[in-house]
Amino acid sequence: MNKKKSGNEFKEGAKRLRIPTSVIVTVFFLMTVIVMVLIFLNFLTSVETPEPEKIYDRYYVMIGPEQESSFWNEVYESAHNAGEKNNVYVEHLGSNLLRHYPREDLLRIAVAESVDGIIVAADDTEEMHDLISLATGRGIPVVTLMSDCPSSERCSFVDISNYNIGREYGERIIRVSRTKKNAGETVKVAILVDSHTKESGQNVLYMGIQETVEAGVKNGLTDRLIEISLVPIDDSNAFSSQEGVRELVFGASLEPDVIVCLSEVETNSAYQTVVDYNRVGVITILGYHDSPTILNAIDRSVIEATIAIDTDQLGSFCVEALNEYIELGYTSQYFTADSLLIDSSNVSEYLGKEVPYEE
Repeated sequence: MNKKKSGNEFKEGAKRLRIPTSVIVTVFFLMTVIVMVLIFLNFLTSVETPEPEKIYDRYYVMIGPEQESSFWNEVYESAHNAGEKNNVYVEHLGSNLLRHYPREDLLRIAVAESVDGIIVAADDTEEMHDLISLATGRGIPVVTLMSDCPSSERCSFVDISNYNIGREYGERIIRVSRTKKNAGETVKVAILVDSHTKESGQNVLYMGIQETVEAGVKNGLTDRLIEISLVPIDDSNAFSSQEGVRELVFGASLEPDVIVCLSEVETNSAYQTVVDYNRVGVITILGYHDSPTILNAIDRSVIEATIAIDTDQLGSFCVEALNEYIELGYTSQYFTADSLLIDSSNVSEYLGKEVPYEE
């Protein structure tokens, strides 16, 4: 026969089953530590080991014009890629700074940093001449790109054949003139030139246009008279360029039938102005560069044609010239990149290679 447990017996059993609080806390702490260790180990196994920092043999900088554009970005990308293939780091100096610096100040920065080589869109001014002398005096070779400082100590000049491009423009002007006005009437051509530059490339290009047009008229390739005018444009930024196109061309007595643009900025300004003023089909634009905007404008018959420059060659030639000069002590004085005229007959080939155009 079972006996009832007394109250004291129950209390004694409860005391024997009670787990000390310190033990519970210790077990919980150990479990927490184990879980955290497992999570940390899992994190370490999931993170890839970072690649060691690449060490380059040389450090070059490229200093472009103050006005950035897709053209100059493409030239820099080409130079950067060419440098990677030769274990050379090429930096677009000024593109990642918080404030804007003129080219001359960027040249001073490059010299102060003791870079191994400088690529610069120069001009033929005394200050540019002195800065190039400062760099070369400290053993830093300088390559000028697209615009030259011929009297300086630069080791090479990388450019395009401005005279041949002028001939391309001239031949297109002759062709377009036959669709303008009546026989014997004057077709007015405005060539937009940078009002700030003193380099000779624009003059050589103009000479190519002038000689080709004169020969075309003389040989009877057109029965129109052709009047060519140089129109200075401030293309240091998109706003001033577009203002210049509107005021100096459309707001003046010139009223051109054909506009020849010698930069991407000028081309975009002329294109936008023609559209804004409803002159599509009335004024013919001969452009510069093959950006998606320009190519699509050709495809829609807003721009007649454009000159496409081989930006891959421009960038790689600069790196090649600096490498040769550093390794051999000499290099070619001139490198010339290829160019191509793009119009409605071949624009589709290039549209497929570009980023889709957005209105």
